[in-house]
Amino acid sequence: MTTVLIFAGTLLILVGVHEGGHFLAAKLTGVYVHEFAIGFGPKILSFQRRETRYSLRAIPFGGYVKLAGEDRQEENEDIPTDRLLYSKPPWVRILISLAGPAANLLTTLIVILLVLWGFGMPLLQVAGLVEGEPAEQFLRPGDVVLAIDDQPVYSIESLARIVQRAAGSPVSVRIERDGEVKTYAITPQYLHDEDRYVVGAYFLTTTYTNELSQVDPSSIFGRAGITAGDRIVAVGGEPVITGVEVVDRLGALLPSDSIPLTLMRGGAQLDVSIPSSGYEVTSLIDGIGFADTGIVVRRPGFASGIVLGAGQFAGYINMMVSGLRDVITRRIAASKAIAGPVGIANLLGEGFRQGPSIFLQIFSYLSLSLGLFNLIPFPALDGSRAAFALYEVVRGRPIPPEKEGMVHLIGFFILIGLMLLITYQDIIKLFH
Repeated sequence: MTTVLIFAGTLLILVGVHEGGHFLAAKLTGVYVHEFAIGFGPKILSFQRRETRYSLRAIPFGGYVKLAGEDRQEENEDIPTDRLLYSKPPWVRILISLAGPAANLLTTLIVILLVLWGFGMPLLQVAGLVEGEPAEQFLRPGDVVLAIDDQPVYSIESLARIVQRAAGSPVSVRIERDGEVKTYAITPQYLHDEDRYVVGAYFLTTTYTNELSQVDPSSIFGRAGITAGDRIVAVGGEPVITGVEVVDRLGALLPSDSIPLTLMRGGAQLDVSIPSSGYEVTSLIDGIGFADTGIVVRRPGFASGIVLGAGQFAGYINMMVSGLRDVITRRIAASKAIAGPVGIANLLGEGFRQGPSIFLQIFSYLSLSLGLFNLIPFPALDGSRAAFALYEVVRGRPIPPEKEGMVHLIGFFILIGLMLLITYQDIIKLFH
């Protein structure tokens, strides 16, 4: 029940923001607004204020702003002609159409910034070291990275950019270790085969230890008698102290028929061997998890928060574009990449259980998705309405209202059909 309420509340806010963008743009451009509605179907709550009726309706999957003269016909003769939508120039109709998606995009950025300033960002940690490379003599697994060349870093991408920009010159790495701040000058090493500079360390938002926190009994490790709580202290005879080193060492020993492991269990040392013939490292570690040292969070300053927020916003868009590309190229099935109401409700419920920071990140991503989706020039979406107005500018006269209305109506039914299909797929997933 909680999940349903969270889902309904989230939808109401997202739709309210979207339709609020249309409403505000219409008011600012002098268009008469008959009704501002969140949802479709029967009215749950409704009141009149000045010229506009505000309504909350029973079906929360959408909403609308009813504008005077929207279909070039207006029954109320008392409304001045200059306040009818189609008496306005095309650029006004484009502005009103795009204001809804723009409101969602702006909401996404605002929520991202509030999360960053309010809850902070996880700092990078040294998750593992590469033997024989520069960082090995300075850094230790578990070190928290505070800054590189006096610049705070919150992502692997930003850290890598600073290292590449140094082009082989020493970089100043400021870390925190056991409550003490230390600074080291590390000279990156150039890898010719990869055409990039590296310091020789793995960075993640937490450090995974060599202790196994979970082992699926049906996994390769589980079938070898390894259990949760075991600590892997050597792989193939080479000592390891982090989860990253375990995985790295396993990969280095492949291909092979078997890989010997040395474990510590309850103070006793055990030697076991796991079969590895024909396996990749991802298959070997499937079904196991490593314990971690936890996440260290810092709140960025005002300016750096804006930079980070813009980067996260761009990252969300890149994630969507990559996902769409994978669906188009059939690398990922559309049924797995696209979630409907049931899938989104489950996602929101899980995010809510994980805490406000995670929930708000999911909320911001959904707001961005709604905004970008409505920019698509597909009939019944805001993008198509803007496209019709733009076509009018190019053509010099409007498309007949009955034809435009029919196009939007067909598009609306297609979208409803797609939503029902996606919802059916969501329900099927629940039983798998």
